[in-house]
Amino acid sequence: MTMPGISMDLQKEIQYLKPLLKHKRKVARQLGIDRETVAKYWWPKNEALAQQNLTGHWPQKIDWQYVRRESESGISIKTLYKEFSVIHELPLYENFIRYYRLNIQGEKLPEISLRVERHPGKTIEVDYSGDKMEIINPTTGEILKAELFVAAMSFSSFFYGEFTFTQKLGDFLNACKNAFEFIGGVPQFIVSDNCLTAVTKAEKHDFFLNKSFSDFCRHYGIIADPARVMRPKDKPNVENAIGVIQKEFFQRYRNETFTSLVGLNQFFRGYLIQKLEELIPMRKQSRRELLAMELPLLRSLPATPFEFFNYKKCKVHPDCHIRHDTNCYSVPYVYVGKEVELKFNSRMVYVYFESIEIAIHQVAAGHGRYTTIDAHYPEDKLLDTNFHIQSSIFKSKQIGPFTAALVEKLFAIPRNHPLRNLTKVYGILGLRPAHSIEAVEYACEAALESNKLNYSYVKSCAKNYRIPKNKTTLLPSRQLEFVCLQGGLL
Repeated sequence: MTMPGISMDLQKEIQYLKPLLKHKRKVARQLGIDRETVAKYWWPKNEALAQQNLTGHWPQKIDWQYVRRESESGISIKTLYKEFSVIHELPLYENFIRYYRLNIQGEKLPEISLRVERHPGKTIEVDYSGDKMEIINPTTGEILKAELFVAAMSFSSFFYGEFTFTQKLGDFLNACKNAFEFIGGVPQFIVSDNCLTAVTKAEKHDFFLNKSFSDFCRHYGIIADPARVMRPKDKPNVENAIGVIQKEFFQRYRNETFTSLVGLNQFFRGYLIQKLEELIPMRKQSRRELLAMELPLLRSLPATPFEFFNYKKCKVHPDCHIRHDTNCYSVPYVYVGKEVELKFNSRMVYVYFESIEIAIHQVAAGHGRYTTIDAHYPEDKLLDTNFHIQSSIFKSKQIGPFTAALVEKLFAIPRNHPLRNLTKVYGILGLRPAHSIEAVEYACEAALESNKLNYSYVKSCAKNYRIPKNKTTLLPSRQLEFVCLQGGLL
């Protein structure tokens, strides 16, 4: 049982009476306190330290300046103690750290904090540590940096970690997915940092989730509860787990060489499994034993894995298509000129207008491909009043007859909707500012004659057009009466 502390004034009284009464029992009787309490404070702290198993010569063998320098750079005293214990015979770690704090570092004032009750199966906390491990490419010698993602259960302190090359949304969500699979279930809440991968905007009393992160939470049926800005104590368990990994894994293996991300994660997984089996001193149980209390309260993992989608906004072109990457996808003509939102991944493209799904397409392979649903085009009876078609015909007539003929032919190709070639027409008409009317007319005439009705051919012809020079090789005309032949006049 720990003895209660006494006031600083009473401690000073013990030191004052010590040389006068010379016996602990007399001092205790004089002050009206227990003799054991007097014995506890009989020696000042530095003197007591010398009496408590610290009377050997081991402190002289330690380079304390090195210890202090390494400690200030982030290396834990426990790591340094293990390194010195290989070389020298040292006392228990508790005496080592006590000597360091009292003689080298000086005691720190304790921080006051309130205990927060944690409920099993309720919350998981996620964050990146900020520390990086180097990965050397054995082929090129390039050094890459891998960052550590950590997820920790709030009740059991059971934690998971993995290294990723970036903190981007794809890596972050994939790491969260792996954490749920490693734990074996899904809790009710997920507490994340206020990073852009999770929160796009954070206000004093509200926050706005990233759409992909929101999709992730809906898929797993988990509620996002981001920590407040600059409030690490809102997620203390993951911060503590990060601290454990920093003091042990990063420091213990700081001189190891890794040649791949997979190899680094496999190495870290071995450390992780071993660490989770260790007893937590204050709780007398391991993290895995405490997790067993939470598992029955966790929801099961979804039957289908989470599919990651990106989001972006774009405008619908007059030809009823939107451009994504290097290909185009059709959208109903009523949305021409309006801004829509794309939800996409490597397989599918979903188009939304004001949260209403208006088109679905498979991602096209290749470059410059058009994926078109004919029903997205307007009816034929509306084409005569279509502004973009009529405007293009009018502009082509201003350039010249061959350009007008080419444009009308593109709009009138059989089995092809007129709007399908609208982008090509815009490209041909756009040649005019950079090239003369003669050059564009020449190019359109060549395209009509060769039946090569594509923009690249017209552009090439316009670019290679040359103004014809005056013909100077023709013989001058002569009147026959002045022509002299051998033998006389004609």
